[in-house]
Amino acid sequence: MGLESESAKNSSAVMHTSTAIGAALSLVLLLGGCGGGANPSVKPVTVSTPAPAPSGGVSAPTPAENFPSSASLAQQCVAPRPGSTDKQGSIDTEKSWLRSFMNETYLWYKDIPAVDASQYTLAKYNGNVFDTLTAYFEALLTPTLTASGKRTDQFSFTVPTEELLDSQNGISTGYGITWAFVSNRIPRLVNVVEVMPGSPAALAGVARGDTLLSVDGVDINDPSADAPAKLNAGIFPSTLNKLTNFKFLPFGSATPREVSLKSAVISEKAVQLTKVITEADKRIGYLVLNSFNILAAESELLSAINTLKAANVNELVLDLRYNGGGFLDISSQLGWMIGGANLDGKVFERSICNDKNPLDICNTSTPFHKTTQGFNGVSGQPLPQLGLSRVFVLTTGNTCSASEALINSLAPFLQVIQIGGSTCGKPYGFFITDNCGTSYAAIQFQGVNALGFGDYADGFSATCKLADDLSKARGDSSEAMLSGALSYIKTGACPLGSGIQRSLSARDTLEFKIQRKPWEEIRILNKPKP
Repeated sequence: MGLESESAKNSSAVMHTSTAIGAALSLVLLLGGCGGGANPSVKPVTVSTPAPAPSGGVSAPTPAENFPSSASLAQQCVAPRPGSTDKQGSIDTEKSWLRSFMNETYLWYKDIPAVDASQYTLAKYNGNVFDTLTAYFEALLTPTLTASGKRTDQFSFTVPTEELLDSQNGISTGYGITWAFVSNRIPRLVNVVEVMPGSPAALAGVARGDTLLSVDGVDINDPSADAPAKLNAGIFPSTLNKLTNFKFLPFGSATPREVSLKSAVISEKAVQLTKVITEADKRIGYLVLNSFNILAAESELLSAINTLKAANVNELVLDLRYNGGGFLDISSQLGWMIGGANLDGKVFERSICNDKNPLDICNTSTPFHKTTQGFNGVSGQPLPQLGLSRVFVLTTGNTCSASEALINSLAPFLQVIQIGGSTCGKPYGFFITDNCGTSYAAIQFQGVNALGFGDYADGFSATCKLADDLSKARGDSSEAMLSGALSYIKTGACPLGSGIQRSLSARDTLEFKIQRKPWEEIRILNKPKP
């Protein structure tokens, strides 16, 4: 979601690309794409490991029914795709496939509410197939809650497959700005969290910590009913070459600054920064990793760790504060490269499915990978190791899924010292499954580490609580979170004054979430088909 009108519910979130500022737009995810990862192998139903017990109340679960096999209904489409193996079907066929698929593989299939599929018609959703199926999909998700009152399943989603594939190649449309909506209701507060190097925003001098004042002449606090839609349209361009006029207040300045930005294709790197910091007798590696979901993350991480190994670093600060997750196999490779020989043959993560054990991966383990897995290059290439006995990880509420899996999976084998805020709390994952050009990501498994632990639906709490300091660039040794890690390395303890309250600007907060698309907060066990 983005900025809201006065009648909309308050929310804080951060986002890379097109989403909605108005609450009405949040009803349907503005996603797009054509068919992401390889489909899992669905096995005949057997009864084995019990499903994780859901928390909270369940609204009218679906009574036991005999659903047809999803395989018998697959790729029977309202609009078969040219050049594909799709067959002519209908919206009812696609809904039937979805209901069977959820019954077979959804982790909380027993808690699926009783939903009347006939209410989800093309006519109701203006003839839009994707919107119709998305609404039906969301109605099937478990209504249960975690111990803290959060929805158990905040993470399942749908996306057009083509858009998903673009994102995995690091491609999006925009200005190269990651936005933080600290407050999306009046008084609204929208900050620039990060600017992609070489992007239109970077070339225009937009910087981390800038505060947005207006978009195309519409004040950020304009109370009119149509203001959120106008602001959203400028902040999240849906087309290339869209020219938008922004007014920013740079951090620490009293003088606003106006810039005109033209939207462009943005190619994002997973590894944003690699550097070595020398403190007394320590050579400290600092690695900024924004995603495990970009295929090139595999080769970028290999290059970064080789650089740090050549520099003989004996400490590592891993900045995952905005890393929403991605491919578990890439996360596993990074875990191996951080640690030492004691990780050889050890379990990185084990996958627990529903009691039908419907997938080949159920109750199987992902190891700490010692070689590349061929995401964007050669598979089987040996990976270097830093041989560290501890790692410092910078986290916020935007640290999710495969990033949390890295923290959880390293914990049995080396010391993980977490600096910043609590992580988002997503111990779940899925195979992204395509049907008729819509990719479905329904939670299918819970990940546990070598000790069997995976109960962190409310996130991992930081060892040292520090705010995300938007007044400094990431990599600046005086930036609050990095400074806190460096202080701990020198003193062996959290810095004085660490905690929720710090003498930072009100704009620097543990609470904001960057707004991004749901597939940027995921744990995926498979890579896309070639």
